[in-house]
Amino acid sequence: QYVPTFMPSILPHILKRATEKLEVSITDSEDSSNKSNEDDDGGYSINIPGMGLKKIKINTTQLEEKANSARAIYEHARSLGKDFGPYAEASADAFLPLLHNEYSGDVRSTSAQALCQIFKAACLSASAGSVAQALPQNLLPVLAKALAKQLSQESDEDELEIRFAIADALSEVMYDAFTHKDANGVRVAQISVLDAREIVGHVMILIAGCLTRRSKLIAEMTTDVVDNDELARCDEKLHSEQELLTHLVDSVGYQLKSLGASFIPIFSQLVAKPLGKLLTSSGTRDGRARLSATCLFDDCVEHCGPQAASTYAPQLLQGVVESLNDPESDAELIQAAVYGLAQISRNAPNTLSARLGQDLLMKIYNLCSNTPKSEADDSALFENAASCMGSLALFKGAPLFDSIPDKGTLAKSFLAGLPLEEDFDEAKVCHDGLCDMVDMGLVDIKAEYNDLLRIIGDILSFVTEGDEVASESTCARLLGIIDQIQQTVDANTIQAAFARLDPNAQQALVSAMQ
Repeated sequence: QYVPTFMPSILPHILKRATEKLEVSITDSEDSSNKSNEDDDGGYSINIPGMGLKKIKINTTQLEEKANSARAIYEHARSLGKDFGPYAEASADAFLPLLHNEYSGDVRSTSAQALCQIFKAACLSASAGSVAQALPQNLLPVLAKALAKQLSQESDEDELEIRFAIADALSEVMYDAFTHKDANGVRVAQISVLDAREIVGHVMILIAGCLTRRSKLIAEMTTDVVDNDELARCDEKLHSEQELLTHLVDSVGYQLKSLGASFIPIFSQLVAKPLGKLLTSSGTRDGRARLSATCLFDDCVEHCGPQAASTYAPQLLQGVVESLNDPESDAELIQAAVYGLAQISRNAPNTLSARLGQDLLMKIYNLCSNTPKSEADDSALFENAASCMGSLALFKGAPLFDSIPDKGTLAKSFLAGLPLEEDFDEAKVCHDGLCDMVDMGLVDIKAEYNDLLRIIGDILSFVTEGDEVASESTCARLLGIIDQIQQTVDANTIQAAFARLDPNAQQALVSAMQ
């Protein structure tokens, strides 16, 4: 709590270390071996095109101080949050050049991490009205393009930690730009289509390189001549490439979500062709490649409008069907496939035939009904399945709504999966869908009052705690359902059911009804 008071005194010293001119000397080398090597005095003798053999000496203490100053700014920005906003511009100006430091990967990676925290602080401060919104808006394209460009220049495949740190920073920057809004609900930083095209162009090349390296590693691990040590080495590198791939894909996904329908030309020109063929196993043996493709096609169908949904849903559906039928699909791929099926059901329902839809519905129902939510190993997968079941058959406009006359079993399974809390957007859709189901008579208030009280109490409790799992209008509709319960079920029965609720749910219901 005392740090903001002293920041005006602390910051100049940190930034002075960051911006201090690096001492580098280039002299004629006395080494006649014509090879790059390190001398006893810490200098390097290397061949420089057009200059011949030269000795380069760098002040490594300065490099360490620059990296440490980046770490210090990272910690200050992270700890202060919006209170760091007034110092964000000066800090960004100091560390942006270090992102391209040619002498130290440590300086580049720590500067990237510092810059993403600086940007987050600027967004938080603009959201709170503490600094002008122009600050994060002006910083976003400069920072995002610098990070993407530097990633493209990190050519040493053995320095995965450096690439990971920069890719992590890029995905965090795009996430903060997507999520932070002002009091009027307007994003404090919005990427432009032109800048997004440039950034995505860089990132898709990096994704292709990452997938190529993973493909080679997978092939290497399946040969008979690989010993256990080599398998362990390959597996470690495969995992590192997986983490890098996740950040690269996320950075594209957040730009897609930010731009919506405006992203369609970028998706069709840069994303759809290289990743579309990876939706099924015929295009790749790499499950992570299929997951990456599925996630971005899911986002496109969900966020890019009706035209994109109708264009890309058929291709996504092929991947969804295979992933749900493939016994080798892992939980994350199944989760992405289930999510994609929900988006197809809502945004491109004509893509689903009645027969295929019912086959897929049975698989989704089994995911929900085989294990109670409280015992599910993967709560996100369970919630996605509940949401998908509602979108396929129970909500207004669902593609299978008219073809399934008796929805009682499905409705009971759906209620058992509520409330949703992992994905706020899905939660809002499903909790509003629950209100529609009550209005349509798909949920019998007199028979299901226990579940309804539990679900509504938990939803209101989450909202009270700041979790946006339901809109204001949905909360009002939920309170209307409580009124109906009070009019339909006798008071003693309601009181007994209320006593079984979680204390937080009880408090939320009491507060809401006052």
